[in-house]
Amino acid sequence: MKVLVTGSAGKLGKAVIERLRSENIVVIGADLIAGPTTTAIMDIKNKAQVFQICEGVDAIIHTAAIHGKHYELNYPREEFIDTNIYGTLNLLNASIEHGVKRFLYISTTSIYGSAMDDPDQAVWVDENLTAEPRDIYDITKQAAEQLCKDFFYKDGLQTSVYRVGRFLPEDSNLQANHRLYRGLDERDAAEALFLALKYDFADFEIFNISSSSQFSKSDLKILKTDPIAVILRKYPVAKGIYEANNWFFPESIDRIYVTGKATKLLGYSPKYTFGFLLENLNP
Repeated sequence: MKVLVTGSAGKLGKAVIERLRSENIVVIGADLIAGPTTTAIMDIKNKAQVFQICEGVDAIIHTAAIHGKHYELNYPREEFIDTNIYGTLNLLNASIEHGVKRFLYISTTSIYGSAMDDPDQAVWVDENLTAEPRDIYDITKQAAEQLCKDFFYKDGLQTSVYRVGRFLPEDSNLQANHRLYRGLDERDAAEALFLALKYDFADFEIFNISSSSQFSKSDLKILKTDPIAVILRKYPVAKGIYEANNWFFPESIDRIYVTGKATKLLGYSPKYTFGFLLENLNP
C-alpha cells in the first residue's frame, strides 16, 4: 500500500506518517514546509502538482488545511476557501483520475459551532449533533466534508471524515483538563486513521476522534456548574496530583466529545487519555 499524507509537516501529519511507517507502509509526505516527514514539497491548491503526486497512490489521508488559528490571525476568507475547499477538490478529482481507493478527510470538532452552546448543561457532542459553523474555518471544513460525501455516492470513492478534537500546544495543566472532555493526543488520532485505512464503508461515515471520557449523559448538568465533584468521583487520585503540581481544575465543562461510533466501527481505543496522564504523573 502507498499512502499520501498531506500536511506532513504538521503535528498530526507527522504522527500519522510515523504510525504508517511503523507498519512498513510506503508513505509520501506532502507539504509546503520541508521536514523529516515531508518527502514532497507540494501545494494542494496547485492542480497539476496534485494530479502528479497522486499517481500510483492507494489511499490519501488529507490533514492539510488553513486552520482556526489562521482565522484569529485575520487570514482572508479566500485563503480558507482556496485551500480547504478547492485544495480538497483537487485531491478528490485526482483520486478518481488515478484510481485511489480511499480518501480520509481530517475535519474538526469545531464544526459543531454554536450547537455546543447551552447555558444549563454540558453538551453531548456525538455525530448526531447538527453542525452549526460559526466562522469561515468551520464553513469551509463543512463544505469539504460534503464534497467527500458527494464523491462517495457519485463516484464510488471510499471517502470518510474524522472530526478531531483539540491537540494544540499548551501547558501540562491545560492539556490534562482538555483531555478530560475535548482534547486529543495526535498519536491516538494517528491510530484511528490507521484503523480506518483497513475499513470498507457501506455508507459515507463521519467520526468524532477525541480522547475517551468516563462522563455520561447523567453528568451533563453538574459538569456545567461543578465539574470538580464529578471529576473526583471518576478519578479520585486526581486531587493529590493536582495539588502536588499546583494545578487547577476546570471551573466549568461545556461539552463532552463522544467517540463511541469510532470505537464500535473501527475499534478505536485511545491510549493517551486523562487517566494515562494521571498514571504517568502519579508517584
